[in-house]
Amino acid sequence: MKRFVYINDDDLSHDLYCDNRISNRKYTLLNFLPKNLWEQFSRFMNQYFLLIACLQLWPLITPVNPASTWGPLIFIFAVSATKEGWDDYCRYLSDKKANEKEVWVVRQGSKKLIQAQEIYVGNLVWLRENDEVPCDLILLGTSEPQGVCYVEGVIECPTPDKDIRRFDANLRLFPPFLDNDVCPLTIKNTILQSCYLRNTDWACGVAVYTGNETKLGMCRGVAEPKLTAMDAMIDKLTGAIFIFQIVVVIVLGIAGNIWKDTEARKHWYVLYPKEGPWYELLIIPLRFELLCSIMIPISIKVSLDLVKSLYAKFIDWDKQMFDVETGTSANATNTAISEDLGQVEYILTDKTGTLTENKMIFKRCCIAGTFFGNENGDAVKGS
Repeated sequence: MKRFVYINDDDLSHDLYCDNRISNRKYTLLNFLPKNLWEQFSRFMNQYFLLIACLQLWPLITPVNPASTWGPLIFIFAVSATKEGWDDYCRYLSDKKANEKEVWVVRQGSKKLIQAQEIYVGNLVWLRENDEVPCDLILLGTSEPQGVCYVEGVIECPTPDKDIRRFDANLRLFPPFLDNDVCPLTIKNTILQSCYLRNTDWACGVAVYTGNETKLGMCRGVAEPKLTAMDAMIDKLTGAIFIFQIVVVIVLGIAGNIWKDTEARKHWYVLYPKEGPWYELLIIPLRFELLCSIMIPISIKVSLDLVKSLYAKFIDWDKQMFDVETGTSANATNTAISEDLGQVEYILTDKTGTLTENKMIFKRCCIAGTFFGNENGDAVKGS
């Protein structure tokens, strides 16, 4: 599939392609509640809490008011939803700042200052040194001595994709200098979104991909729920404890039913009927399940969410992570995965060692001002 980009033709661009408005939000006002609940109940720990709360609704097996379980459960899920909603609102503010950033475009032979979200495919974008590229551009001209600028024509390019290494297109000039005059274009002729113009006074390019259809936007995709290593570990531990509970419930349930049939019916004050309903065998095991439910405290979820949010704030407040050159501080955009920051799992190298058997030795490192290892040793063994 191919698309045709008509340079400086706003009418066709408005009808065929999207504008340059970017959106990294996970939710909308309509889908926030169902989508967030679906994401929360996709975790086994939350499914377990819901199961216990549903069992509490059966007055035959629970000695407490169901509100004592449903109240904390609703509060905990409300806290998690509020945290996710706040993170999504912060993404909205970041998108809004990027969309409302002012950029220069060339229209009808003159430069005009507009917002980045008002750029359409085919518009000529004028960049100055150190400017951030607002969308994917085909470079037409620069301030360099040999920079040439073509302002009329059509670009035949592929439909949007996320391959940042490949771009095969053709530029057809109007009017052609020769019959079927075509200029081939490659990825070397492009400037991708979020790059910065360096060592050049100015550059002019035509927008070919805008908004979430840029190569960066296609790579970014739709925000998905993220689980940290600690979340995965807690889910596994919850599953292991639940299996242990099932074993305990089965053993105690069988023993309880045997005692009920052999001893309990002999005592008049127990008030067991001679013939019970079909589900009578489930009553004692389910009672034991509710008794064993304290093995997994429901408070663990809200504690984790609050600690993650506070840890993300510590990252934002850390003065040692402030960049003096750009005047920006650290910003944790997702509080759900803040504890995974700085966790190194893989070290990559281009040394294959096929013939020479190259070895990488982790000699030295500095953590919190403390040095481990030395030039002649191994930091891993030294720690």
